[in-house]
Amino acid sequence: MEGHKGKLIIFLRSLRFKLCLGISVIGIAYIGLSNYMSYNKTKAEAQAFIDEELMQIANVIINYNVILPKNWDRPRMRRHIITDFEGHILHQFMPRNSHMNSLFMEVPSINDLFDKHQEIIIAPIFSGPGQTVYFPPNIDDGLYTVLINDKRVRAYVATNKQQIRFVVARPYELLDALVNQALQHSIGSFTLLIFIYIPCIIFIVGLIFMPVKRLASELYRRKNNDLSPITAHTLPSELDVFIEAINNLLLKTERTMQRERRFIADAAHEMRTPLTAISLQAQSLDENLLSKTEAEKLVQLKQAIKRQRDLTNNLLEYARCQSRPVLHMEPLSIKDLFIEVIEDLGSIADEKDIDFGIEGECDYKVVSDRAGLKTVIRNLVSNALKYTPQGGRCDLRCILQKKRLEIIVDDSGPGILEQEKENVFNVFYRVGGDSARFEGTGLGLPIVRSTCEQLGASITLINREEGGLRACVSLPY
Repeated sequence: MEGHKGKLIIFLRSLRFKLCLGISVIGIAYIGLSNYMSYNKTKAEAQAFIDEELMQIANVIINYNVILPKNWDRPRMRRHIITDFEGHILHQFMPRNSHMNSLFMEVPSINDLFDKHQEIIIAPIFSGPGQTVYFPPNIDDGLYTVLINDKRVRAYVATNKQQIRFVVARPYELLDALVNQALQHSIGSFTLLIFIYIPCIIFIVGLIFMPVKRLASELYRRKNNDLSPITAHTLPSELDVFIEAINNLLLKTERTMQRERRFIADAAHEMRTPLTAISLQAQSLDENLLSKTEAEKLVQLKQAIKRQRDLTNNLLEYARCQSRPVLHMEPLSIKDLFIEVIEDLGSIADEKDIDFGIEGECDYKVVSDRAGLKTVIRNLVSNALKYTPQGGRCDLRCILQKKRLEIIVDDSGPGILEQEKENVFNVFYRVGGDSARFEGTGLGLPIVRSTCEQLGASITLINREEGGLRACVSLPY
């Protein structure tokens, strides 16, 4: 859980996330504003369309003298004298232009838009008996919006040449349908653009940062001693200052390491001369002429001198392999190298009665640096003989697989713990530390790995099922 949380925090801190978020927010805001303006424009155009339609109908009625009924005019009341059964005179006000036939003529009303489901209606401005009054008699000609049965109606009031006033009206349902359609279209377009826009932004930003990721991968795959400058031709120019700082740091590190390697080489070289003299003096002493106590001390002295000489030689060899020496690539026989190593280290195997030799067919030829490859094999064999118990076995063999030649050194020693497999390649690291049962300098396997990297090879340590350790060097063939 903590690992996922840490990755999330790193992702939220990344420049790529901030860039994607910023561009996405700006793009979404722009798209949303564009859709909102498009929606308002569509709404205004639909309103203008309805108004234009109503005015055109009214103009047709006026300009082409379309006959409107007289009873559409404003009702004018006149007095009628009527007597009742008792002879009393009654006064009744009735429409002046009213007659019996007109009582049976249906006068249209804007209520018919909903009562009779009309899409558009042309009706007198005044309302019939018992109907709601929507327009006052003295209203000016023009466009109005009225509410009928809780529904909006758009109406155009006009007066024809005979001064008969009428209204052309239609419900807002068409406008609402057009507006809803525009709203749905805007929402759909907005959603579609979001689902397309954001992945495109992520993809494009990923492409922009791809050279940086590629550079990081290249740096990760670099060899330990490769401190060459970074080339920034394919990187964004904004990273030039950063790359220049890294190259400056690499240069400083290279110089520091060169000084350290030079110091190690000089120190080891200076130590070699007195050690050689001390070793010669110690070898010239005859143990038989000394007392038992002095003879034991002489043996301890010779062992200490030998350990010091081995450390000095290993330091010189490690400094040499770290200084990127010039490789002399040439065809060479693996079998010949095996024989040379067996001749050099055979005495160690004889002292411990170890079955030491070549197993299987090893007559392969590779193009490599002879000194470097022999150093690799010799250190691996020396390490195997050191950990192989008395009467054990150490075998050298080769396997050709997929255009690569694997040089294998097997031993019957105790093997190595899985968590120690990488640590043993660190300088001066020894399994067990100072309490280790076997003497060593902790430089053998680091020398092997550094040399393998220079030769384009790889080194792998594998615990064998039957017991012991297998060191496998894979070379191009």
